[in-house]
Amino acid sequence: MRTKIKAVLNNKDAKAQDYFELVNIYEFSQVTLQRDGKDVISMDINEVEAYPGCFEFREKCISTHYTVEESNIASITGRMLDNEDTFLIEADLKDGSKLAVIIYHVDTNEKREASESYYESDVFSLMDYLNEEDHKVMMAIIHDSFGLEIKMNSVRNCTLTETEEAFEMQIDTMTFPLMDDSCNEIYIKEGSVTDTILIRPYGQPFLEISILVSKENSK
Repeated sequence: MRTKIKAVLNNKDAKAQDYFELVNIYEFSQVTLQRDGKDVISMDINEVEAYPGCFEFREKCISTHYTVEESNIASITGRMLDNEDTFLIEADLKDGSKLAVIIYHVDTNEKREASESYYESDVFSLMDYLNEEDHKVMMAIIHDSFGLEIKMNSVRNCTLTETEEAFEMQIDTMTFPLMDDSCNEIYIKEGSVTDTILIRPYGQPFLEISILVSKENSK
């Protein structure tokens, strides 16, 4: 959503948090730390969390992260790259390092829950939801940020069960592990006739399962 990017660029008092929080709007970004002209860190990210005195760049649903101290940021700027729908954030650090955050495909890369009316749920509520008799799963789409897309029409079976190790979601013949609520991301968008469920399983920070559910008793 370029509107939010423009708002930051037009704000002469924009701080590091204003720039970094743009990452949370999009599905896929990259952070790079350079020292003496060489890459020290380069990792894919899709979330930035602001804590007192620092910013944590990370992949959702996994423990990989990189932290930069706010007091170590000397300056920060942002700009759209010429002839590309890519936004570049550059920060000079006081220790001489350079931090770059690249947000790709800003015209098409926006997270669905960031722009639509989804509410966050949890694995136990999802289990209860799927067990309701009037909720029938119609279709599932599995995709990631790198081009994978699997469409499953006329889903015959969609269950969420608890195992000794974790929770297990089965969509027809495909099975996905779901861990405790601190590891998964689950969102639901309610409609009058159908609901949409978004799931990002633990250990798969760029994978998304989208499930369309019919509410059979809806008029």
